Amino acid sequence: MDLTKDPIPHLLKKIAVPASIGMFFNTMYYIVDNYYAGMLSSTALAGLSLAAPIYFLGIAVAIGVGQGTNTLVGNARGEGRHDLAEEIAGQALSFSWLSAIVIGLTVLIFASDLFHLMGAEGAYLNDALKYLSIILPTLAFSAHVMAANGILNSLGDTTSFRNSLIVAFLANIILDPLLMFGFGWGVYGLAAATALTQLGSALYLSWKVKQSALGYCLRWQHLIPNWSYYRALFNQSLPASTNMFLIALGSIIVTAAVAQFGEGAVAGLGIALRVEQLVLLPTVGINIAVLSLVSVNYGARQFQRMEKVALDSIKIGTAMMVLGGILVFIFASTLISLFTDDPNVIEIGVGYLRVEAIILPAYVLSFISGAVLQGMKQAAVPMYFNLARQLILPSLFIVIALFVLETNIFGIWWSIALASWLTVSLQFVHMRSKVKQEVLI
Repeated sequence: MDLTKDPIPHLLKKIAVPASIGMFFNTMYYIVDNYYAGMLSSTALAGLSLAAPIYFLGIAVAIGVGQGTNTLVGNARGEGRHDLAEEIAGQALSFSWLSAIVIGLTVLIFASDLFHLMGAEGAYLNDALKYLSIILPTLAFSAHVMAANGILNSLGDTTSFRNSLIVAFLANIILDPLLMFGFGWGVYGLAAATALTQLGSALYLSWKVKQSALGYCLRWQHLIPNWSYYRALFNQSLPASTNMFLIALGSIIVTAAVAQFGEGAVAGLGIALRVEQLVLLPTVGINIAVLSLVSVNYGARQFQRMEKVALDSIKIGTAMMVLGGILVFIFASTLISLFTDDPNVIEIGVGYLRVEAIILPAYVLSFISGAVLQGMKQAAVPMYFNLARQLILPSLFIVIALFVLETNIFGIWWSIALASWLTVSLQFVHMRSKVKQEVLI
């Protein structure tokens, strides 16, 4: 693929479809975890739901490094500086390990305090801590996967990551019950299965990177820490990682508010979020494609082409999410019932999904606007919008809903909807103005 010359619709399809399929299996991976956790006990399922936003604090670093790698390597390739692209790629791999080890252990140390701030207590808190005690110290496996995938994405290759996610999903189906029930490890086995599959994915993607046009990045001279490259990676990855942190912190706030309605409410939210992730998969694939295309074309100074990437992807993504929202609203009860027969859990999950159905198009604008700005090396801008969307406005609206208006749990759902549409609209307008400025230069 030539990301600066091939037709944009063709490139969006070639990059986004494998990425979306891969993310489908990634989501199914965690749905399998939820399924087996539910087989263990409803407490284990609630514990896994409780642990998810804390785990995401750790995985945010890996995701940010992957996106930063895609941007910097893509810019270097667009400028025609192949040697620089190789150097950045190698530095990204070693940087991913160091940052993940530090953050993973830090989050683990403070996990218990975070749970207490959320008001979590009892048996499901213990299961959450058991899960994190395995998954956070092995976070470097996931970070390596994301950095290697960022390198491959800069080349337009999303197929390799897709393949690794499919194999990981299939392996997880076997490893979860084997380690949880066969070895008797329970929740520890659930986490160990994830660590093992992430290690396998890291090895496979390293092999694919070695076979790629940037294969020399795996030479020792490129892997040994170089602080100037680390600084560039840090500056580009930090806003992206912070965006993920904000999502995790936003999830903690929402989970803390939902926890006031009981353990069943937390379980219902956890199931509904997995369903939502499935529906959002096409937009995740488009987001990856947009970041890859904008990064390379921005480096090549193909600004009009960059603008067309943004507009075409928004049209396609919005149409998909309008359709997805209609289907989610209609089949919400059926979807939640696939995972539980508890009427209270079903009611909570259905309520969330039906409000979320009207927010889905907003996520398209948010993801694509953020990807465009990041590809233009303006990664800090989406961070500020996400700060408002994930943290400031939801916190304010939830407090008003629950303590001033004294609403039921629907007050939480509508607070999320209002915060999302307000900030996303402003972010889209800002992105369009920045792109227009480059086109007019």
